[in-house]
Amino acid sequence: MTRAIEEAGIPTVQVMMYKEMAEKVRPPRVAHVRFPFGRPLGEPGNSDQQRVIIEDALRVLETATEPGTVVSLPYRWRREDYALIRRQRATLKR
Repeated sequence: MTRAIEEAGIPTVQVMMYKEMAEKVRPPRVAHVRFPFGRPLGEPGNSDQQRVIIEDALRVLETATEPGTVVSLPYRWRREDYALIRRQRATLKR
């Protein structure tokens, strides 16, 4: 589906949990997360976590120059303080 969207001139990025599959099917751009299947953006109700993942996926969309780019995000399931990450990012933007 992403290839069809890209052919229409709209850039895409996918958040995927299975890196080997991403490397095999080579979608245009992938933000790889080591999260449980069915939870590519994080835990339900954890808006800070979801926001961080979406921001990082959009950064992959902006920076990936080669087709099939896979960027592994550094986060671990339930081991990060996403509220702190968001506050630190807000401080950097000032």
